Amino acid sequence: MVLAGCASTSGTGLREASDGPAQKTPAPFTQHRFTSADGTSLSYFRHGHGPALVWVCGTLSTWNDWRDVASRLSPRFTNFVLERRGRGASADGAAYALEREVEDVLALMQEAGPGASLFGHSLGGILALEAAVQRPPARLVLYEPPFPISRRIAREAVDLVRTTWKREGPDAALVAAQHHIFRMLTPELLEAFRQTPQWAKQLGMMETFLREIGAVADLPMGVERFRTMKTSTLVLLGDQSPHVLLAEPAQALTKVLPHASLRVLPGQGHVAHVSAPVLLAREVEGFISAR
Repeated sequence: MVLAGCASTSGTGLREASDGPAQKTPAPFTQHRFTSADGTSLSYFRHGHGPALVWVCGTLSTWNDWRDVASRLSPRFTNFVLERRGRGASADGAAYALEREVEDVLALMQEAGPGASLFGHSLGGILALEAAVQRPPARLVLYEPPFPISRRIAREAVDLVRTTWKREGPDAALVAAQHHIFRMLTPELLEAFRQTPQWAKQLGMMETFLREIGAVADLPMGVERFRTMKTSTLVLLGDQSPHVLLAEPAQALTKVLPHASLRVLPGQGHVAHVSAPVLLAREVEGFISAR
């Protein structure tokens, strides 16, 4: 779940100069199709050599947001980047449920084959962990999945954003989400974020965002149900990320999962794949390679 622009220490979604330039020539990912358990035809993008690594993005995010980080790992891993249902060339089901999306991840893990590792960001981290319980990956990386620990996302806030979307349009709804759900950006940083290409892209994703954030708001409290997970897991947390929404879940998962370690990303918030792709790629590669 790219939390509506909480992208870096600046909050604007701009890449930090210290992390180096973006890759000048994007890796030539090839598009493929597979079918999920409910018959939905989905798309994924593949590139690289070596053991399989499946990527699951969050809400207000697309597979292409992860191209840079995945490309940096392509010399050592075969990347399978999921295009989640309702996005791009992936079809959608008749009725939305997180369970269907977990089935999507499981189907792509089957496509990737034995020995695949799994990475999930935000809502994608929730899906990845739920899938890992049913089909343990070789290794699991969770970057700030927003499980409710001490407090849920308020259903009233989700309903307010939905009403704003219907009455005033996507721009007003995305602003309302910042104020009433995420509460991450100052007015100055919010206005700066509204001038970026990320904001323009996210305006077209409000329908899928609202159904997904509504499902997150309905999750059961706590993460005790994952205590029996045996998979070696890396939990990633930006030191600029908000405590209740993102830091609490990361810390709780690290305590509950028997083979989990926490890695704090200095100077980062919720979207280090935008603000610090070199740093994020290095952390993921180091953990998955350490067999």
